[in-house]
Amino acid sequence: MKYPFIIFCFFLFSCGEQPSDTNVEEPNGGSAIPVRLAEVERENVVLSVRATGQVMSNGEARPSFKTGGIIAKMYVKEGQWVKKGQKLAKLDLTEINARTQQAKEAVAKAKRDLQRTENLYADKVATLENLQDARTALKMAEQNVRMGNFNIKYAKVRAPISGKVIKKLVNAGEVIGPGMPVVVILGNSKKDWVVKVGVADRDWARLNTGDRATVRLDAFPGKTFKARVSKLADTGNPGSGTFDVELALIDNVPRLAAGLVASVELFPKTMANQTVIPLDALVETNGFDAKVFTIENNTAREMPVRIAFLHKDNVVVQSGLDGIEKVVTDGAPYLYDGAEVLVV
Repeated sequence: MKYPFIIFCFFLFSCGEQPSDTNVEEPNGGSAIPVRLAEVERENVVLSVRATGQVMSNGEARPSFKTGGIIAKMYVKEGQWVKKGQKLAKLDLTEINARTQQAKEAVAKAKRDLQRTENLYADKVATLENLQDARTALKMAEQNVRMGNFNIKYAKVRAPISGKVIKKLVNAGEVIGPGMPVVVILGNSKKDWVVKVGVADRDWARLNTGDRATVRLDAFPGKTFKARVSKLADTGNPGSGTFDVELALIDNVPRLAAGLVASVELFPKTMANQTVIPLDALVETNGFDAKVFTIENNTAREMPVRIAFLHKDNVVVQSGLDGIEKVVTDGAPYLYDGAEVLVV
């Protein structure tokens, strides 16, 4: 991204150099200085947005256990490729099996209690409330068995997506709580890879999903990849003050990894009417500040302007030329405010 800026600065500062054309007369003794004029154009120009970001994967997954316990075994290691549904880890079932067995014993007891209560109720010894309580106790015990069987089933963690294990967070023998991830998996399908950049609020407002973009990766110098805006953030980043823009890559990239640095240029569909002048009209440039000359009654008038960016062989002027129709090109470096000129 730094190279276009260097080239841009080179053009700006070169505008202030004296031309080698000896046919243009320098001012002397009040004689008129010959100059040529160029029209100040108003064009619909696409204002591109440039930003730096990183390659990331939207397919990241952090699988975890439903219940806590001691990890009995880990089946994967960092850097290993896994397929969706592949077993990653399992818990020690000693405690889970014991609780499930307790629940089963409670069911057997609840059934015996219900049978006795039904007999007593038939003999009019137990009340209807006693009978209802016994039936409720049996249902609760049966649900506890279901919970135990469910926990046994999910005492194993399987990969929710296909991808690469980029981080193993726990090891066998460690205690883990419910919902705590065991590994981090990065999705490896083409649709998972995106480029995320942060842009200013004024640029975010001009962008829409589907806008085209180009991406250059430092890992692949000299290559440019096509992309499109796939997502615009609904909230700003409080740390940087920018708004995140997500790009989906269209071109096939030979190899991708999370964290690759990307230089991005985005092209909003909306155009803006801009003031455009020839590059030769600029004099005394200083960064994005410059001066141009316009002619009023055969007299040069100096006009300070603010440069926006280069556009083809011209310059888009941000401010300073309101109401001006023509500017001096040839002969501009020899002029000063109030100089007498001859338009040729």
